[in-house]
Amino acid sequence: MFPYDNIDSLETFLSKVRFGTLMTVPAYLALLFFFTREEGWHWSFLVFCVLPPLTAFLGFQAKRDIRPGLGMAALALAVAPLPLVGAVEFL
Repeated sequence: MFPYDNIDSLETFLSKVRFGTLMTVPAYLALLFFFTREEGWHWSFLVFCVLPPLTAFLGFQAKRDIRPGLGMAALALAVAPLPLVGAVEFL
């Protein structure tokens, strides 16, 4: 359950999730172009082309259905591409 009692705080949280996940799409696309141009590393296509649109969709779905758990999952997935790219590159 959502830890706040006030419905306005839930609405604010879900709005921030929606906009935050939506803003990751252009940021990760910029990183995609940087990594493939500078590093020549093509695994970033999979990570940066699949996860950001998925998180944006989940963020909008969480706002529409008023599901804070889905919003938290969308935020976690919005941050996931950077450590995932680092881990795969480390291997």
